[in-house]
Amino acid sequence: MKSGWKLSMIALSALLQSACGTTTLSEDAPDDGAVPLAAADCAAGNTAALQDLGDDVPDGTGTPVTAMTIKNVGGTGSYERVTHMVPGVWGQACPSNACQKATTPVSGALAPFNEELTVNFRGPMELYDIAVYRPDASSWKRVSSWNRCGSTNLTFFNNLGGTGSGEWTLCGGNSQSYASADAKTAVAAPTRFNGTLENRVEMNILSDEPCNGTGDASECGFYRGVTRHGWAGAKIFAIRVRMPRYTGPITEYYDDVPAIWMLNARVVRTAQYGCNCRGMGSPGGCGELDVAEVIHGEHPMHATSTLYSFEGATGSGPNYFMRPVKESATFIVIFDASGKVQMLRLRPDAFDFGDSVSNATVSTWLAMTGHTMSMP
Repeated sequence: MKSGWKLSMIALSALLQSACGTTTLSEDAPDDGAVPLAAADCAAGNTAALQDLGDDVPDGTGTPVTAMTIKNVGGTGSYERVTHMVPGVWGQACPSNACQKATTPVSGALAPFNEELTVNFRGPMELYDIAVYRPDASSWKRVSSWNRCGSTNLTFFNNLGGTGSGEWTLCGGNSQSYASADAKTAVAAPTRFNGTLENRVEMNILSDEPCNGTGDASECGFYRGVTRHGWAGAKIFAIRVRMPRYTGPITEYYDDVPAIWMLNARVVRTAQYGCNCRGMGSPGGCGELDVAEVIHGEHPMHATSTLYSFEGATGSGPNYFMRPVKESATFIVIFDASGKVQMLRLRPDAFDFGDSVSNATVSTWLAMTGHTMSMP
């Protein structure tokens, strides 16, 4: 080992420890969701995110863009919310009413995306920063955040209920569960994510605010296992991430297809892959936005975008965000009260993930142009 390189590594280690302050957490230690971010939001995460690993190059097909706009997002209509799930009885077939639903009317410029949302992630992925902002009188205030040194008002989940937490039933399958630090398993209590999602591994985030009440009448509607409140109304999600290539054999559809997507929180509260309120057009869907989704096929560097709701669907077509493999990127997703969703792929150092975002900055983001879509 060269001595100069060794000294550089020692200096970097000292920098990371200094940036993280004295806050230390075991990867498997329970996290009550209120661990403060240390030393100016912990610059150590920035250090890892800004490492230069090379350049990402388009594959010559389609059109890479840095901004996507979806107009006319909301409207008046309805979707079918889940009100109850019959667990089933061993040795008996699941009844036809195992997934019970009721019509939920919605209306508004952002509907149904004005309802509580969750953010979902699938590896391979290296996450560095996550922040959620809500509008205030003079700016947008940070209400939830995470980086590799701490977190506040965030809870990490996966879909493995019935093992460490949550539940498994014959007719409902796995509910949501608290995710381990690497999100591979379910654990008994909220645990802070360590930053790395391996190939195929999925997790989602909600706030750390509990849902009071039970059944369909609870603050969050019907849910199974464990859950929390999501983020409602106008909001901004900021995510700094890298999506490295999976180098193992491609044997399944979900090999080497990282993704960031957002769902109505009702979906994960019942069964993300089962009885839920997903859909598009008639009979209605409660809302899904694929922000940056790599699709299995011939273009592993394309991260495409699609929005689904009771109004139908619209997608980015041949337009895409460059998958951030070597170059990390900051994705900004704005759910604007006017009925517009704005998605941006910015340089990793373009945003500081601070405690507020000025109205002027948000206006600049909303004015950026690239590919434009519209709901009916």
